[in-house]
Amino acid sequence: MPSECKIQCCKEQLENEEVEKIIKELSPRIKNSITNTAYQEREDLEQELAIKIIEKIQMFECRDSPGFWDFVQSKQ
Repeated sequence: MPSECKIQCCKEQLENEEVEKIIKELSPRIKNSITNTAYQEREDLEQELAIKIIEKIQMFECRDSPGFWDFVQSKQ
């Protein structure tokens, strides 16, 4: 599978609903973590953390491991 097609497949797999689900699951932990900051800065920090999480999710999803045939070809 060509790498462009692989990247496109990764992007298709990464649905907004999945990202929202991950953010919702991490939300209690985020809210707990920001309690050590000033009250006025909590909302901004929460948004920044959500953005960073989304960026990392996208990096993780698209930095996929090689497919079977890519792996076999790389070993030859």
